[in-house]
Amino acid sequence: MSRARPVFTDVIGGLVVTIGGIAGLVESWRMPRFEVRKADPFTVPGLTPGLLCLVLTVLGIALLIRAMAGRGGAVALPILTWQPGSAARMIFTLVTVVIYGFVLFGNVPFVIATTIFVFAFTVGAELLNPERKLSLPALSAGALVLAICSSLVVRAVFVEIFLVKLPG
Repeated sequence: MSRARPVFTDVIGGLVVTIGGIAGLVESWRMPRFEVRKADPFTVPGLTPGLLCLVLTVLGIALLIRAMAGRGGAVALPILTWQPGSAARMIFTLVTVVIYGFVLFGNVPFVIATTIFVFAFTVGAELLNPERKLSLPALSAGALVLAICSSLVVRAVFVEIFLVKLPG
């Protein structure tokens, strides 16, 4: 495989990450800052997403510069040739994320929605794995514990640390 393909994918990836980062920065800047309420500047809602988007923008630009300099990945990326199970895993991931984001989130209390998502994603992804070693009951039990713990931790982080009001 030629060296041009990884550089091309780096250019596209760098553009997408940079544009997404800049869009996130703009939207973070537009979020309310609560100056009228004399809110602590470190607790404003746009701070964390703004910092994350700033990092994404810098990394996107770095990827673009590296690709334009011709120093893209030395190893060919199999971006156009998928392994047999890759398409199924990609479709499963997209479907579960869309269901979580558009159906569950906001309509079901956050902890329940996140528990359902993490449980379904863990069990489904593992069932698509041809090298799965766990039995279905053991897999389900482990996925349930993971789902409950992760949803509670995520809720605690967002509510207690980031002071974000979650639905439900």
